[in-house]
Amino acid sequence: MKTSRQILPGVKAIHWLDCRHLPRRVDLHGICRMPVPVLTALSAVGVFDDAQCSCVTEREGGSFQDTATLKFLTHELLPIHLKLGFAVTDVNGRCWLIGSKEPPFPKVKVEHRCGLPDGDGAGFFYEISHVALKSLVECHISAE
Repeated sequence: MKTSRQILPGVKAIHWLDCRHLPRRVDLHGICRMPVPVLTALSAVGVFDDAQCSCVTEREGGSFQDTATLKFLTHELLPIHLKLGFAVTDVNGRCWLIGSKEPPFPKVKVEHRCGLPDGDGAGFFYEISHVALKSLVECHISAE
């Protein structure tokens, strides 16, 4: 088994979106290295602390699978009842999409943090993971 890891150089902005409004077969766009057009409204997430985004690709024989992970801390409670997707802008200005119109959808774990005396902020800690054929795909945002 061969494993490779992609780490975004730094997260500048995070937006959430409803996966129902994405084009079909986002993973195929990623495999072909074609940016996915995001034609839906995005909602900005006010992130504090250092957000992190990475993707691990495992290849065995002729098949492969990606696992994208996004972690951030915010004061906002996101609408996790929706099938959420995330657009992540890195410090180089490139935008990356985590999500798809079809299952599997990103899994969203949320943990309420009260803040600690050593300086950790209070808020909601989110860990998003998406396992798909291609889970971190470059995108082009057309509507905000």
